[in-house]
Order: sequence, then structure tokens, then C-alpha cells
Amino acid sequence: MNVNLKLLQAFIEVAEHSSFRRAAEEIGRTQSAVSMQIRQLEDQLGLRLFQRTTRQVRLTAEGAKLLTHVRSAMSELMTGLRQADGLAATHRGRVALACAPSLAGSRLPAVMSAFQAAFPGAQVEVRELPMAGILDCVRAQDVDFGLGPTPPAGAAVLFRPLLEDPICALAPPGLLPARPRAGLRLVARHPLVMMAGLREAVEDAASSQGLSLSIRYQAQQILTVAGLVEARLGIGIVPRVAAEALAGGPLQVLPLGVAKGMPGLVRQVGILTRRGSTLSSLAVELERIVTGVLSTGAASRPRAEPMPWSGPVDMV
Repeated sequence: MNVNLKLLQAFIEVAEHSSFRRAAEEIGRTQSAVSMQIRQLEDQLGLRLFQRTTRQVRLTAEGAKLLTHVRSAMSELMTGLRQADGLAATHRGRVALACAPSLAGSRLPAVMSAFQAAFPGAQVEVRELPMAGILDCVRAQDVDFGLGPTPPAGAAVLFRPLLEDPICALAPPGLLPARPRAGLRLVARHPLVMMAGLREAVEDAASSQGLSLSIRYQAQQILTVAGLVEARLGIGIVPRVAAEALAGGPLQVLPLGVAKGMPGLVRQVGILTRRGSTLSSLAVELERIVTGVLSTGAASRPRAEPMPWSGPVDMV
């Protein structure tokens, strides 16, 4: 049986108003048109749905039973349509993300690939910015959220860490001993090329060991650091997640250690959001994908492996 939804809607309106005239006014049709719709529905069902007199319109017993089922079905249909409309709006929406350069060249492509596959109609704006720029955008709500390292104290943003990212030394082949870690004391004997955002943590670690660092260059992009290191202008200090872009290249990547018996230097990387803000449904989906990509633990495995070393670890 193929029943027109418009006939069912007319049936509901007549039943609720007990009047063909008022039902016609409610749905914007003529009274005769509504009467015809009810007759068509009765003919299709083979049932008399209303008792009509000159003074009133009343449901028959069969009509009353049908009304209960039609109301339930129409309610479920409208719920489904609203959900479908909300899902379509999500796929058509816009989301903005501010991302640190160290992540933009390594993990961001995987994030965007997965997001685009899931939401092909969505518009995405990505801003590659240093920490100060990320914080400005997040606080001003120019972006939905940021992706980067731990913000400084008093930054007035929320930070949700997703992975620990080791800080590494980046050196030309043969310059550093082929060991599991590069000792900070040994690295400090060379000029340094510092990737942005790492200076404070590395200088604090050096100070705790009574070391002074010679930082000759600072750069935002891993390729800039790599170029200066390849030119033998210094040893690079980079996060390992950024060094993934150099996999298979000639440069040596070694986790940076402070001293023998002490853990290596690491930084936290995660999501930054404005306090009190609520993410849109599309931004929530992007955040979910970011979380999946960054929390897989892939950043804890170096892409450019150091040479094997069978001897004791010497951090000096």
C-alpha cells in the first residue's frame, strides 16, 4: 500500500481540530481539497475514519486507532529528517585549525586526509603558526582549536596533551657518536641550530648541568634547520615528530639526553582550546581525528634510526 504523506498529514489535522475548515486553514489548503484528501485516504484504506454531521466531525473507532499509529510514525519520521539535516549541515560546515610548524609537516597531512575522506563537503582552514600565533587565534576564537606544544604558564587556554615528543639532536653523519642518545654536554660543544619553541626547555636543562649553549640560529621550519645542519653550521635541536619529515635522509637523529642515568628531554604536544568555549559538531569530529592520529604513539619511534650501539651509554 502506497499512502501519500500529505494525506496522512491532512488526516492528523482534521482529527486534532475536529473540523475540515480549521484543518484547511492550518495546512493552507481549501476545505474542499482537505475533504477530498480524507476521502482518498479512506478509499485507499477501505475504512471510514470520520463520522461527519452538519455540526461536528468525530473520529470513528478505526480512525482513533489509526491516529495513534500515524502520530507515532510521523514523529519518528520528523526526528529522522532533523538528524539527517543536522548530519548534512555537519558535512557542509567550516572548521579552522591553528597548527605548530613541527606538526604541520609530519602529522597534519594524515589528519587532513582522514578528515577530508570523512567530510568531503566540509571547508577547512589551516593556519601554520608559532606558539604565540596559535594562542592569539585560540583566544580570539579565530580558529576552533590549536595543535601544538604545552603553552606557557598564564596563557589562559586549556591544554589536553596527546603525546610525548622527544627532543632530538640533528647532526651531519659521523659528527656525533653512534649511541642511543646524544649527551647534552657533548652537543653543547658545538654551535646549535634551535627549532622554535624548544629554547627555554633546552637552556634550563643545560643550566642544571652548568652548561652554556651557543645558539647561532633559530628557525620555524624543520627544512631550514636541516639545511643549516647539512651545511655544517651547527647541530640542530628539533622535536622528533618534526624530524620524521627527514626520514631516509643523511642526517643523524638522536634523542637528546641531559646526563647519564637521567631521562631524555621531551615535550608534550596536544590540543589547545579557549576556556569556556564549545566546539561545533564539525570541530569535534576534527578533534577526534587529531586525537586518533597523535595518540597512536608513532611519534615515539624515530623515523631516522641511529646506528646500532652495543656498548654502554655514555652521556658525556
